[in-house]
Amino acid sequence: MPTHLVNIVKQKYDGDEYVLIDGAKTTSNGKSTVPLKGVKQGCPLSPLLFSLFINDVDDEFGTGFMGAVTGTEGLRVITHMLYADDLTLTASDPVQLQKMLRRLESYAARKGLTVNVQKSYIVNFNAYRNSAVPVFRLYNQELEERDPFTILLPTWECYLIST
Repeated sequence: MPTHLVNIVKQKYDGDEYVLIDGAKTTSNGKSTVPLKGVKQGCPLSPLLFSLFINDVDDEFGTGFMGAVTGTEGLRVITHMLYADDLTLTASDPVQLQKMLRRLESYAARKGLTVNVQKSYIVNFNAYRNSAVPVFRLYNQELEERDPFTILLPTWECYLIST
């Protein structure tokens, strides 16, 4: 990203201090803390910066992977979806999804990014819900499985990783 744009964002946050409150708990006995990285929660810059920074993600997942097969004419295979500052990988085949996860690791490393494994999970939209879902790993950590009814996405038979 051009230096002058980085400087504009830094100036927007220059001098910011926060007191983090979680119920009755506060950070450092109510003393303020200075953020070291990231943007404010809910800041409209977050999805914009994300989009600018990963604008080449289609090159990573657009070819060479068998994504989720859909029944929509003209839209037969979907490997990934982007929304705001979230990336979702989709695949009908668990082997393909694990391959995409490995590619995501290397892509993130090249960009100087880290995918938050605690915010990443698997959703199984497979019609055979009683079958066991394979273990998927990101940075050698097992990803948690979530119920598909808690996720507001179109339903087709696929495994899904949301980051």
